[in-house]
Amino acid sequence: MKGIRLLIAAVILASLLVPGVAGAAGVFDNLVLSPRARAMGGAFVALSDDETAVFTNPAALSMQDEIGFYSSYVDLYGYDFLTLGSGAVTVPTDHGTFAVGARYLATEYEGTELEKEYSVTVGHGIMLMEDVHSSLAVGYGLNLFGLSFPTESIGGTDLGSANTFGLDIGVIGTLRGRTRFGFFAKNINNPKLGDPDAKDLPQWFTAGVAYSPYGGVQTLLEVQKQTHEDIRAIFGLEMEINEYLTLRGGIQNQPNRVSFGVGTGWRMVRFDYSYTTHETLPGSHVYGLGITF
Repeated sequence: MKGIRLLIAAVILASLLVPGVAGAAGVFDNLVLSPRARAMGGAFVALSDDETAVFTNPAALSMQDEIGFYSSYVDLYGYDFLTLGSGAVTVPTDHGTFAVGARYLATEYEGTELEKEYSVTVGHGIMLMEDVHSSLAVGYGLNLFGLSFPTESIGGTDLGSANTFGLDIGVIGTLRGRTRFGFFAKNINNPKLGDPDAKDLPQWFTAGVAYSPYGGVQTLLEVQKQTHEDIRAIFGLEMEINEYLTLRGGIQNQPNRVSFGVGTGWRMVRFDYSYTTHETLPGSHVYGLGITF
C-alpha cells in the first residue's frame, strides 16, 4: 500500500514539475538562496559583494580578495517535505577570483525521497579596469543542472533523470565610489532538459543600481525579466547599525512580496537571517553562515 501511495505522489509531482519525462516547468526558477539578498527583496546584482555572487553576478567575484565559504538553508513556506540549501566557495588568484557554488532541492514523502534537483556552478570574475574613481569587471558562470527521480523510492518505477549545461554572464562597475551598477544574464545558451520531450530551462535578465548616500547604507533598485513572466521591480535597503549588526529590508512586485532580515558577525564568521512573505502560502525563513580566511 505504501508503494502505491509513493507512486501516486511521484506521478503527481512529475505532472507538476516535469511534463514528459523530465522537463523544467517550475524547476530551476529564480530562487534567491542568499538570506542577505533575499532580505533586500532579491536586489543584489549591483552589490553581490560576497561568496553568493557566483549565483547572482559572477563579475562581482573579481572584488573578492579573500578565501571564503558561505552556506544557506531555506525553510521554504514551512513545508518539511522540501529541503533547499546552497553553498559557495571563493578563491582569489592572480588571474581573477574563482568560485564554486552548489544548490540542492529535494522533495520527500513519508521519509522517502521522490525527486531531487541540483545545480553546480563554476564562476570566474575578472577586473578589466580600476582606478580611484571607478572600476569595471566581467564574469561568467558555467552551470551543470541535474534532475532525477530515484527509482527505489517508488517501487522500481523509473520516471527518468536528466542533465544539461547552462552559461551565465555578468558585468559590474563602480562610479566615484558611491554608485555601483550590475547586469546579469542567466542561461544565455538556452539550455534544455528532458528526453524525449525537452523543455527550456528558465532564462532571466537582471539589471540594477546600488547607491550609498553615506557610509554603512546601501539603497538598491533592480529590475528582472524571466522568460514568459512580467518585468519585476525590486527595491532594497541595507543599513549597518554598528560593526556587529546590520538591518535589511526589501519589497518587490510580480508577485508582491515584502522581505526583511538581519546580519551579524564577529571576526571571520558572520550569520544572516531573512523572512519573505508570500501572497497565498506561508512565509519563508532563510538562514546563512559565512566564513572568510
